[in-house]
Amino acid sequence: MTSPRAKLTNRLQTLCTEHDLTWDEQLANDIPRKWRIHGDMLLLPSSRCFVDPRWTTHIPSDLFWTTVAQAFGSSIKRIAFEGAIKNDDFRSPTTRLVLGSDPWVHLVENGVKFSYNVDKSMFCAGNNTERMRMGRVTCVNETIVDLYAGIGYFTLPFLVHGHARYVYACEWNPDSLEALRRNLEANHIDQDRYTLLLGDNQKTCPVGVADRCNLGLIPSSEASWSIACRALRREGGRLHVHGVANTKEETHEQWSENVRQRIRTLMKEVHSDDDDYQCDIEHIECVKPYGPRLDHLVVDLLLTRIDC
Repeated sequence: MTSPRAKLTNRLQTLCTEHDLTWDEQLANDIPRKWRIHGDMLLLPSSRCFVDPRWTTHIPSDLFWTTVAQAFGSSIKRIAFEGAIKNDDFRSPTTRLVLGSDPWVHLVENGVKFSYNVDKSMFCAGNNTERMRMGRVTCVNETIVDLYAGIGYFTLPFLVHGHARYVYACEWNPDSLEALRRNLEANHIDQDRYTLLLGDNQKTCPVGVADRCNLGLIPSSEASWSIACRALRREGGRLHVHGVANTKEETHEQWSENVRQRIRTLMKEVHSDDDDYQCDIEHIECVKPYGPRLDHLVVDLLLTRIDC
């Protein structure tokens, strides 16, 4: 079977011949080796492909990008370049559409419908195993607080597959929250099963309501550990704590034990000095490599109030 890159190379060689553009090694090396497809959009890495100006000075731009899209199949209608993440509070993407004008992407993962604006938000495909794992969590009759909810990466699996009774989704990026609002509607989630809380979760996060709290931020969610403990009911509950472990300095188990000890102390501090808590590690999940000797981990913790 011919690969998309081979198909693209063949089509572009023909296009170059038709427009008197001499095919050479520089053009051949300018064809992408990596890409992502979300819905009908092809996402290409900026500065790594199609940087040679001859492509669109010799070939009409619309014809060129349409030819690229066709090499990846009839379903591809739009093409965008993904650039570096902006250094802002929202870690906004830098995206440039070259084919099509609608920036909203629609896709289905594990039976859950997601949409997001590529100009405003991101979708991390590398976290799909964790989204699926959270979808397998049985949380019927539970109230969940999802800190850093984004476009609904975990809020939606909790509601669609886990059948959570109620979810408080905390997110401070208004563009991500708009995508989450759309995604809740697309997945036919009743409005009486969730509340969307826009703003800093230190100010918006509810207190003493949660059976379970998700802290889906990397490289560290530590800034919200006390907030998550405060969100749990006084009796305790479960936390899913995301973070990055440096495996040169500590094992997954050591990182998780450090988190466990700190969370136990915080839980006691934010509730009552008269209360004590048992904190158990239920599971350690390695989601993906984050860099050289760096792993994205999630530790599942069960906090249980001890009668004194």
